[in-house]
Amino acid sequence: MGQTPPKHKSIADWKELASASPEAAACAYSDSLKAIPEEAKRRVFAALPSHDELVEAFAVSKSQAIRPLAGVPFLLKDLYDFPGYPTTASSSFLTEVRPPSESESALSMDLRTQGAVFAGKTHLNEFAYGLSGENLTFGDCPHPVFPDRLSGGSSSGSAWAVRSGIAPLATGTDTAGSIRVPSAWCGLWGIRFAPNKWSTEGCFPLAPKFDTAGWMTATSEDMAIAINALLVPRRTSSSEPKGLNLIGAVSNLTPSFRIRSADILDRLNLSSESDALDAYYRDTKDSPFSYAVLQSRDAFQVHREWLDEYKERYDPVVWARLDRARHWSDEQVKKAIQAEEATKGFFARCFESYDFIVLPATQSPAIKATEHTDTFRNELLAITAPASVARTPVLTIPIHLDNGASQGLQILYRDGESDLPLRLIETLS
Repeated sequence: MGQTPPKHKSIADWKELASASPEAAACAYSDSLKAIPEEAKRRVFAALPSHDELVEAFAVSKSQAIRPLAGVPFLLKDLYDFPGYPTTASSSFLTEVRPPSESESALSMDLRTQGAVFAGKTHLNEFAYGLSGENLTFGDCPHPVFPDRLSGGSSSGSAWAVRSGIAPLATGTDTAGSIRVPSAWCGLWGIRFAPNKWSTEGCFPLAPKFDTAGWMTATSEDMAIAINALLVPRRTSSSEPKGLNLIGAVSNLTPSFRIRSADILDRLNLSSESDALDAYYRDTKDSPFSYAVLQSRDAFQVHREWLDEYKERYDPVVWARLDRARHWSDEQVKKAIQAEEATKGFFARCFESYDFIVLPATQSPAIKATEHTDTFRNELLAITAPASVARTPVLTIPIHLDNGASQGLQILYRDGESDLPLRLIETLS
């Protein structure tokens, strides 16, 4: 039986509280942190502002009351730079080899421009190289409902904090599923965009050619507010969005997920085509291999000066994932590029006829660390890698199961600046 997370304050709740009293808002946030066991806090948070800093930040936000996120606390995954706070990537040595940055990441800056209040940094898989939330240096991030399970990663701390009601909005990055997986496992709404300034300006990279930025919220209402605040969504069509149902591409889905997702699937304007499913199998079957080769080569370039000298300071699993980039053969690289082209081609053809594509986000609810085997990870990457290789934006919709467990749906779409996510949220609400 899962634990019941505390009732979360929505974006609207925080706006109302902060507009009435910055001191009260800072106290409410500080009190929520005090309620967290120290061990969990160590595993979730990389850095937190003092109470006085919070009061000052909420006071500034009160003067920006007209802005859509005024008084809303947000958390930064500890890849994003914020003045006065080290960026560690939840590693043991990044601060020793990377000069401290006094600049602010583009995503954080845009959040604060809309009135949001910086409320701390969250932990992740070391260097964001994982999908589980496990970290040898700071400890595995627990699941917010089932403490003996994993939260999903690499944006694990952000997911835990939102699901636990600490903040209504937390940022993440998603290279192979690092927003999609924790959103699904923690029952959150998540969004990742195509690579853009948010993933490149003031954000320490995993693999720059594949990295994307985004955020997670507890509700669709908060997701819609954040999208409207941080983007100028472009109206793409006056007609009802047309979607392609590819749920059948994953055969080992849990029965409860199939039952609980049926209502959402029915409410979307979905088509199911056997030819499209066959093409998906054919054209994306090698996307996990393509991702493994090309992404690791990209990530290796980030770490090449440190990989050997600091070998003992890396998580051995992370080190091995980086080191393999030195050993791919020319033939393997060629095959990976061909697979990348095939995957991109499949989605390009689909988006000529459809506005969005629906796939599962994971094959199961959250698992225990002992269940996170290479086989499980490979099955998960087979689900998430196609969107990563194609660099498509993805909206993740939570599917709540029994006793607090959850999975999710991936909604892949073409244009990260379109209003499609808003239109789908409106349809589902």
